[in-house]
Amino acid sequence: MPIIHVLSDLLVNKIAAGEVIERPASVVKELVENSLDAGSTRIEIAIENGGAKFIRITDDGNGMEPDDLALCVRPHATSKIRNEEDLFAIQTMGFRGEALPSIGAVSQLRIVSRRKDAQAAHEISMAGERLEPIRATAGPPGTTVEVRQLFFNVPARQKFLRTPQTEVSHITEQLARIALVHPTIEFRLVHNGRLVHHLRPADSMRPRVADFFGREMADTLLEISRDERGLGLFGYVAPPAQSRTTAKWQYLFLNGRFIRDRIITAAVREAYRGLMDPNRHPVVFLSLTIDPANVDVNVHPTKMEVRWRDGNVLYSQILSAIRDRFLNTDLTPTLIASLPRNTSDDSTSSIGSTPSGAADTTTNENASSQQAVMSNNISPVATNDNDAEFRRQQVRQSMAEFFKRAQPIVHKEYHSAPPSASSSNQPNMTTLGQPSGYTSSQSSIPMPTKLVAPETAIQVHGCYLVSETAEGLLIIDQHALHERILFQELSEQFSRGPLESQRFLLAETIDVSPEQIGVIESHEETLHRLGLELSAFGPNAIAIHAAPSLLKPERTREFVRDLLDRLADRQAPASTEMVINDLLSMMACKAAVKAGDSLSQPEIAALMAKRDRVERSTNCPHGRPTSLNLSLAELERQFKRTGF
Repeated sequence: MPIIHVLSDLLVNKIAAGEVIERPASVVKELVENSLDAGSTRIEIAIENGGAKFIRITDDGNGMEPDDLALCVRPHATSKIRNEEDLFAIQTMGFRGEALPSIGAVSQLRIVSRRKDAQAAHEISMAGERLEPIRATAGPPGTTVEVRQLFFNVPARQKFLRTPQTEVSHITEQLARIALVHPTIEFRLVHNGRLVHHLRPADSMRPRVADFFGREMADTLLEISRDERGLGLFGYVAPPAQSRTTAKWQYLFLNGRFIRDRIITAAVREAYRGLMDPNRHPVVFLSLTIDPANVDVNVHPTKMEVRWRDGNVLYSQILSAIRDRFLNTDLTPTLIASLPRNTSDDSTSSIGSTPSGAADTTTNENASSQQAVMSNNISPVATNDNDAEFRRQQVRQSMAEFFKRAQPIVHKEYHSAPPSASSSNQPNMTTLGQPSGYTSSQSSIPMPTKLVAPETAIQVHGCYLVSETAEGLLIIDQHALHERILFQELSEQFSRGPLESQRFLLAETIDVSPEQIGVIESHEETLHRLGLELSAFGPNAIAIHAAPSLLKPERTREFVRDLLDRLADRQAPASTEMVINDLLSMMACKAAVKAGDSLSQPEIAALMAKRDRVERSTNCPHGRPTSLNLSLAELERQFKRTGF
């Protein structure tokens, strides 16, 4: 008796359902994609009990004839492809022909459809193995699909469903993945009779971002657009200051379909490198269009994975598009102060205390006042130079107290540690004397926030530099800015040849592991170009014969030890460019002035002068912000000078 046998159609459909239908959100995804392929302009999603009890998708699309209605519930029946060549020219959302039969195998399925030119609608019902005959019924043009009692005949799958609230959140996420890239389509989502989302047609993705993630995020996004080498790219990227702790805020679309792709993710991350903390993730909404012949979407049943014909072009195009946008944008975050509410004065409220979308007359009035101040670059109460000078003196005298109370809206965790008790150590400012070869005349670099008088900047708490701008104040982290300046100068020098080094009369020795000795051998050429000359000194030690002249002698041992740790701890091989970038950023960090280092006025002036000559001066090489803007309007509000 043979041991191989053919599976029943029901079992085949249940297996397919296990791959395609994981939860109610999967049903919504498949059915809404069918509605989009049918040319719908309005789609309504109605669910009950998180979708486990009831799902109904109603659209105004093309509809189906009775003959097509009978075929659509059969396995691998589809109108999207006809032959093998069509697999490499797919331009529809769905194409496998698995969704409807898979859904019908694990639920009670009912489909009502009517073409626009038909006199009546027709319906078909399916539940497991039972398939009802087609019959005429009443219904508007388009298609309505009802799914009841999902997984009623697969109890094991029912046990994996979460609470209704959790399932609704998954459905909302699937709706976002579809609605973001199809802004011209109207969507409605109703749960237990309550309207959850009503997405009206829009002309771009930005309003949809506001619908799902709030107006504040939508307003901060930077638009990017490019169409080169057969790849169309449009979308939005958030400034580095808006980075998040997870990658869930990265929405990638290919030819109208949501995807997950390692090449795109790597390109996005590389574009943000040096502008944000490596442990955080950028926020992006990117829509790509490409000839279907250059990409294989038939990789996974959910169609979220794709295979590219030329991944290098994809990587370089995305990387350069985002980098070009950043290079032409001032990425300096804005500081918004939040003082305790004064219960005796209801006219003053903290920015950010009102929930998004809530009406607040006081906040709106303050915002209007701030906008008027910003547009004229002067305070409404500063009628002459004496008033302006008096205001500047007020700011300087109150700055110490202000810093204790002010709270940045972004990157609060990046503030430097408190200054050390000893401030007698003078920083190494030898590299700040002369400008580097990089000039501010290069048009591809956006000018940072313009300072009114950089030479009058003052140092606060041995850590921050404060200077006047036309719009208010600029607060600079001296270590982060010096680190960015040194990093660029080191990079430019490195591109020309080995870094300048100094030899020691007596070699210094440090203990290392055998693995770190192997690192020295494998990166010998790179270390030499960095100005380091190292050699093995026994089985567990190395000798330092020369080190970069930029480093103070007392910091050389610490730098070499950290450098070897960094090289030895890499989990995977990295490109030479990434290794060099990592090492140069570490060297710049070690050589830069520290929090607590007291700077003289000429040293402050030299640091501020070089700020205008470096690329990406808004962030240090590790991604920490170098500066924050504090608007004059905000200062007026804090000193209660508004409304006079």
